[in-house]
Formats: sequence, structure tokens, C-alpha cells
Amino acid sequence: MKNIILTIITVTLFVSCETQSGVKIDDSPLSGTISQSDERNDLVNKFVDAYQNADPSVALELYADNAVVHVNDAELTPVEMINAFMDGHVYYDQIKNIDRNTTTMFYNNGEIYTNYWYTWNGTNKNTGELLSVRGYAWFKWEGMKVIESYNAFDPTEYNKALIE
Repeated sequence: MKNIILTIITVTLFVSCETQSGVKIDDSPLSGTISQSDERNDLVNKFVDAYQNADPSVALELYADNAVVHVNDAELTPVEMINAFMDGHVYYDQIKNIDRNTTTMFYNNGEIYTNYWYTWNGTNKNTGELLSVRGYAWFKWEGMKVIESYNAFDPTEYNKALIE
């Protein structure tokens, strides 16, 4: 009888704790866990720092040799993407990504993605005007190398400096 009462109390406590928190563990393939302190976050931020410092060699270390990079609707190799991003330093000074938010998602299906939200700032060399553009990127990992990435931002105002 004592064991039955102990079992009922244990089950009741377990069920009440689960419903009070409102948290249900979702084991579906595209659910998982998210980390703001995973080392991949640091690698993405080092990549961005290298871009800001116009250092393509450090930036390329992030990518696997056969990685695919999507920038808005364009599909590029990592070298093509880095070259295009570095060209921005010809037209803009003081390039910075501010308001960074970097997190890595570990999906239940085994895939790992780092999400990166940012505000891109640069000063137009011709006009002296500061341009500020919000953007988002994701990086898909295989081990500690990026095998695919996507970067989305509105290039309208940015591209005006290229034709001035």
C-alpha cells in the first residue's frame, strides 16, 4: 500500500510539473534545441568580423570546398560570395554588422543550422551617407564546416553606390 501511495504521489508530481510549465517536448524532425553559446556561433561571428576587416582568407575558412552559397536569388561559390562582399569595401567605408543575434539550431533530424540576424552599416564613399540595411542569414553545417548558406537583404540602396 505504501508503494502504491508513493507511486501515485510521484506520478501526480510529474504530471503537475509538466502541465504547470506548459512545455511539451516536440520530437518531430524539424524541432530540436537551440543554443546561443555553441561554438558555431563564434565561427559565424569570426566570419563576419573578417568580412568587416576585409580579410577574405579568414572568411573562407568557414566553408567546405564544395559549399553552395545563396545571396538573395543568386547561387554562388564561397569564393564568388567573398569576392562580391569584399568589393563592397571599394564603395563603402566603416562596414559593420551591428545588432547581431546568432543562434545555432540542432534539429531532431540531425541537421545543424546557425541563424544570424544583423543590421549592415556602411558609409557611402561618394556621398558620405550612412546606409543601414537589415539582413538575415543561415548556415548549414556538416561537422564544423558550412556546406550551404543563405543571406537575405534588400540590396536596392546598397547597389546605388555601385553605379554612382
